[in-house]
Amino acid sequence: MSPLKAACALALTTALALAAPAQAAGHGHDSEPELVQTYAATRHYQNVKRAIRDDYLPAGPCAALPGEGAMGYHYIKQRLINSTDPVKPAAVVYHKDKHGKLRAGAVEWIVRDADQKVETDWDRPVMFGDRHFDGPEEIPGLGVVYTLHAWIFKDNPRGVFYPWNPRVQCP
Repeated sequence: MSPLKAACALALTTALALAAPAQAAGHGHDSEPELVQTYAATRHYQNVKRAIRDDYLPAGPCAALPGEGAMGYHYIKQRLINSTDPVKPAAVVYHKDKHGKLRAGAVEWIVRDADQKVETDWDRPVMFGDRHFDGPEEIPGLGVVYTLHAWIFKDNPRGVFYPWNPRVQCP
């Protein structure tokens, strides 16, 4: 294993170990090898300027849900919407640190619902083994979509795949 892969594996293994609530909620860590790939493919997006250069563009205000926490600021690459490739998430989600600097927290896959009806979910995507996407929900500008977050840059005490992070706040 190359030193870079070893470092990525160690960083993600540490993050996954800290995210034990995901396992307790019935979402074990069988997805770890794919998450290591995700981290390796997206780690350079920890720098928001690099994400913008690669066509990840800001999409709306900071997303928060009272009582749940926040996601942060979504930067979306339109041509990756509908991707279920672990190394090609449609969004990188940033939050502001205590100094106001944007920090990467999660990546997100966004898949459009085939019939655009929030009442049906026959086409719910699955990734990372048996991890079902959240939704469907209507998101302005995107229509009815399914989403899957992976908190690979910031620990989420509710689990790697839980959409809201209580450690993230919107200003």
